[in-house]
Amino acid sequence: MDKRIGVDGTAVLRRPLKATRRPRGRHGPAEQLLSAPSRSGLALAAERFALAFLPPFLVIGLIVARYAVGKHLGFDYKPLWEASRQVFHGTSPYPPPHAWALHDEQQFVYPPIAAVLAAPLAVFPFGAAAALLAAIELVATGLTLRVLNVRDWRCYGVALLWYPVIQNLLVGSITSLLALGLAVAWRYRDDQRITTPIAAAAITAKIFLWPVLFWLAATRRGLAAARALGLALAAVALSWALIGFAGLTSYPRLLDQLSRLEQSKSYSVAALGVMLGLSSGEARALAIAAGAIAILGVIAIGRRHTQDPNADRHAFILAIAGAFLFSPIVWTHYLALLVVPIAITRRTLTALWFVPLAMWATPGQSDGHAWRIVLGLSVWVVVLAASWRPSWPVPALRRRPEAVPTS
Repeated sequence: MDKRIGVDGTAVLRRPLKATRRPRGRHGPAEQLLSAPSRSGLALAAERFALAFLPPFLVIGLIVARYAVGKHLGFDYKPLWEASRQVFHGTSPYPPPHAWALHDEQQFVYPPIAAVLAAPLAVFPFGAAAALLAAIELVATGLTLRVLNVRDWRCYGVALLWYPVIQNLLVGSITSLLALGLAVAWRYRDDQRITTPIAAAAITAKIFLWPVLFWLAATRRGLAAARALGLALAAVALSWALIGFAGLTSYPRLLDQLSRLEQSKSYSVAALGVMLGLSSGEARALAIAAGAIAILGVIAIGRRHTQDPNADRHAFILAIAGAFLFSPIVWTHYLALLVVPIAITRRTLTALWFVPLAMWATPGQSDGHAWRIVLGLSVWVVVLAASWRPSWPVPALRRRPEAVPTS
């Protein structure tokens, strides 16, 4: 120790300075430059590659692959694009309500309001319109998470790796837009100026989302539900008037024929019933019974939302479950809606975000195969059940802090 005398005459002991080594080179010690990457560094690099760089390359690769096998971008969007043009020429976009007219899956089967809402894109050639819709859907997926206050960037990357989300972009469905609508309706559920038109637009574009109205009504937002229903009915009536109400009387038969033809190929409860040996009618009755139980749950739980802070969320997720249960057809891209209940209950990355990745095992339709139906149905049931009970022990996936170099 070095002994010195302070200003007041007391002895002061000062620790000798430790010899330091000047770094060689501009960037620090040579041993740091030559050291192997740490395990945490490799994990972080792999994470960034998988969740930040892989999704865009995967989407581009699948688009090229679809063109290579003769399937264009926006396969499902083509009937909607054609219907938008037909509606504004005053002609009916609907096929005859017969099974032979629906086999090619290129027929317009939505209410005419869907064609009216899609009209702005119909001014472009089909290829350009399909590309624009894919871009809009991609942005909508990100906005859905943003609206629900998801800030963990890894959740965005995982969601863009879901096959239902990617298929939605490829075939040109509107499921990602519907997911955004559900997210907005949830976040602004107490603002009728926002909830009413959003709910109306959602159920007119996809009728199977009508259980959302029961959620609004059960949670003492009955006025918003009534206005949304009235607005939806008025919009459908006005849009049908544009084509002289052509196809209105045969529309229920058209939907019935479509359900009978397609339900066994999907991932619905009705498809499960057909797979178990039930007739088409019996399978649909099973789905209706399951959906009715869900709606009763929405009503019972929603009435307690002023006493139970979780009741509102429970009723909303159960309403989404009711939509899945009631629908005789649940296509793969419908599962893109699952981003909403997961984001509401898990705003950071957990194992639940990875469950929809299982749909990569059964891309496209189930084609009536038992294992595909069970897998697809299990995915949306597990996600909705786990979202309904966020207290279930689903581990969060947290990054370990990187070790600080000691030399």
